[in-house]
Amino acid sequence: MKLMKHLYQVGGVSLSHSFDATAYLIEGKEGLYLIDCGTPDGYEQIIQNIRSTGHKPEDIKAIFGTHGHYDHVGAAKLFKEEYGCLLYLQEADIPQVETGDSIRTTAELLYGRTFSPCTVDKQLRDGDRFDFGTISMEVLHTPGHTMGSVCFALNCDGYQFLIAGDTIWGGFNNLIGSDEASWKNSLDKLTSRHFDGYTFGHVGANVIADADVRLAEAKKQFATYYNPWFKAMKDTFTY
Repeated sequence: MKLMKHLYQVGGVSLSHSFDATAYLIEGKEGLYLIDCGTPDGYEQIIQNIRSTGHKPEDIKAIFGTHGHYDHVGAAKLFKEEYGCLLYLQEADIPQVETGDSIRTTAELLYGRTFSPCTVDKQLRDGDRFDFGTISMEVLHTPGHTMGSVCFALNCDGYQFLIAGDTIWGGFNNLIGSDEASWKNSLDKLTSRHFDGYTFGHVGANVIADADVRLAEAKKQFATYYNPWFKAMKDTFTY
C-alpha cells in the first residue's frame, strides 16, 4: 500500500501474515530499501506485495532493522540469500540475530519458531543519515524495548515522518533485555523533536497524524501498569 510519494507499506498483520510487524519499502533513485522485513511466515506475501507496487525485489539494496526480533527481521536471511541485500542493525541486537537466539529474538518465546542465524552486514549508529535521493533518513537509537532498538526519522519532501518500530507500544520483558529507565529516556528523545506523522511496529497500513501529541500521550502512559497476561501468538485460546 502506498503511504506517500516513494514510500510503501508492504508487510504487517493486515498485509502479509499475522506474525509480521510492519515493513516499509522506500523507492530510492539507485534502488529499493526495506525498513524491517517481517517473518519467514509472511515472506512470500511480502515479495508479492513488493511486486504489486511495480517494483522488483531484485532491486532491494538493504534492510534497515528497527531491532533484532523475529517479527521484524526474521525473514532477513531469506532476503539476503535470494537477493543479496545487506542487513543493518544497531550493535546491541546483533549477537542475538547472528547466533539465532530464539528467546532474545522472541521467535520461540512468542511465535513457536526458531530464528535462523543471520549475518549482519552494517551497524546502525545514533545520528547516522542516509540519502535515498527521494527520501532522507536519520537513525535514532532508542533503547528500551530492546537495547538495540532504533527509530527512523524520514524527511519525505518536507513531511517529517517517524517509523517507531516497537519503541512506541512495544512489549516489555526481562527475557528480551527490556530496560525501563533507558526506554523513558528514549521517549524523552522522541518527544523533544517534531514529527508530522508516524507509524509503529504493529498497526494497519496508514499514516498516523497529529504525531507530536500522540507521542507525548504515549510517553505519559508508559509504565503506568504492566500487563502480565499477554497472549503469546504461538498459542491458541478459546477465549
